Amino acid sequence: MRYDAWFGAVRERPESAEALRREAAGLLAGPAPWVWLAERDGTPAGMVAAERPAAAQWIAPLALPSPVAYLMMMYVEPGERGSGVGAALARRLHGDIDAAGVPVTLLHYAQVNPLSAPFWSQQGYRPLWTSWEAVPAGTLR
Repeated sequence: MRYDAWFGAVRERPESAEALRREAAGLLAGPAPWVWLAERDGTPAGMVAAERPAAAQWIAPLALPSPVAYLMMMYVEPGERGSGVGAALARRLHGDIDAAGVPVTLLHYAQVNPLSAPFWSQQGYRPLWTSWEAVPAGTLR
């Protein structure tokens, strides 16, 4: 979140870390959560979490095929980026989603983030919609 904030995709607030913790805890508390942690030598290297179709109803109308899964969050430690950890997490996620018979996985990512756009494109994702904004609005010309 902190890195994406540099590109205007999100705004980090004092309560952001706690809100993310609550979101992750809620996903873990659900039945058969789609949440994975990657480790290297016993140290966390990254994680990915997705909503199953029952919880992803809110975004399902954006895709014609159904049901849909929603990739809620993914994080790779800065020192692990480019090492294959993110791609391995994505493969694991997509393997389980495919095995569940879910034809579409949606996600939001910061298209102007120089790490996110290439990574998600390599994983097979394509934009459905794009929005641009000027922050602050006074920067509009």
